[in-house]
Amino acid sequence: TAVAFVESNRTQTGNPRKLRFTNGTVEHKILVESNLFGPETPVLMDYFSFEGKLDGVGLVREQMQRNSIINLWKKAGMTQDDVGVLTDADETFTRDFLRAVQMCDIPQLNPETQNCHTAKVIGASMVFEGSPECMTVTRKWMHPDLILGKCIEGIGDDEFKLDDKQRQRKFAWRKKQYTHKYGNYSGWPKEKTTYPLWNPADFRRDQGGHIIYFENVDYLPFHMGHTGFHFHNYFETTHKLRNKYMTYGHPVREAANMTVGEIHPDLDLMIDCVLRRSTRNNKHNTLSSRLEEFEGRIPIAYGLEGYTMARHLELKNILMDDEKGHDKSWHDNPKSKDWYEKIPN
Repeated sequence: TAVAFVESNRTQTGNPRKLRFTNGTVEHKILVESNLFGPETPVLMDYFSFEGKLDGVGLVREQMQRNSIINLWKKAGMTQDDVGVLTDADETFTRDFLRAVQMCDIPQLNPETQNCHTAKVIGASMVFEGSPECMTVTRKWMHPDLILGKCIEGIGDDEFKLDDKQRQRKFAWRKKQYTHKYGNYSGWPKEKTTYPLWNPADFRRDQGGHIIYFENVDYLPFHMGHTGFHFHNYFETTHKLRNKYMTYGHPVREAANMTVGEIHPDLDLMIDCVLRRSTRNNKHNTLSSRLEEFEGRIPIAYGLEGYTMARHLELKNILMDDEKGHDKSWHDNPKSKDWYEKIPN
């Protein structure tokens, strides 16, 4: 087992950002040197920098950065029998699911039978908006993702690697004829015994075959419990929160002049939850009771006495100190007119 992190000196829109996890910082000591992932688990850290002109916009830089993670996996000695888990820093599988991956016979992770047609295993993650006490109950986040090493580009057999012409562009996702969802692999030679290897962009998109793993429970609609957690919008200041939305892969350029709730419906939900306002008109709803009353699995840290309310009150104070106030919400944003279909996740 090994853990790899890659930090960039720029945001996804190319804005400069200060590196936080460089050697010698407190953050580096916590992340890399503290045995956070166990005393036997090495933590590899690398830094991504690209100052040239991008071939494309938006998420291309993000896919280039993710490609560096595969290089660290190779450095850690990953083999075709190993399993790669690709996440953003605010996502994780539940501990129980990760243990199941280690110990159980999961068909998608059997190197003898997996032909990379339906290679991706997707988690159904419970979303927490800014606070442990703002858990959404009408939404699942379909990440993180894991794939057998045999099917990962750079780890699997290069005979089954797509070239740059078979992708939208270098480092990007595959063209439709090399996907299961959009082209039924119509462009892939039928004599090949294995389907195309997955690069990091494929990892994150609904391109090839996949299966969603969720816990069968009786306290949620469709019995669809969760196998992961998404800690969304956990920030220390509203200044940093606005900067994220101005510079991430789906930028909201005017966020500096908006109330927090105006910026995005997820933030509007967070505001309503923390300030105890009705979420009835929002796309999603949050848990109506305290997290301690929830029947399902929660992050281990959230079981510590007093922790969830301490963070909740901290977030409330952060929001109440925001100079823009909270008179306006996402519903006052002209973009909300078609928010059900066109808002970024």
